[in-house]
Amino acid sequence: MTQHSARTQSLDPEVLDCLLEVMDPEVGFSVVDLGLVYRAEHRNSGIDVALTLTTRSCPLGEMIVEDARERLARRFQDAPRIAVTLVWDPPWNPDFITDRGLELLGHQPRTAT
Repeated sequence: MTQHSARTQSLDPEVLDCLLEVMDPEVGFSVVDLGLVYRAEHRNSGIDVALTLTTRSCPLGEMIVEDARERLARRFQDAPRIAVTLVWDPPWNPDFITDRGLELLGHQPRTAT
């Protein structure tokens, strides 16, 4: 199993939909489209999100994490817990950009194999 397929196994569509509103201000695209969301789970115990940044030196990391927390709290008001964690493994690379993200960047989406 590749790192990319391992990441996408725990991506709840409803949580991702909410995170589409969280932008990487330096790039101008959502953290979802850039493939920065590694885990997005919605369970009875709460919501768990693990996301990364395009680079460790991004000065806006905490702002992006807090934006994600706030948007999730507004959307999932009944969630007993919302945890958004910044992670660095695996390191992000452009291969993680979603097909929608590629289209937004003016590239052709990947072909399904």
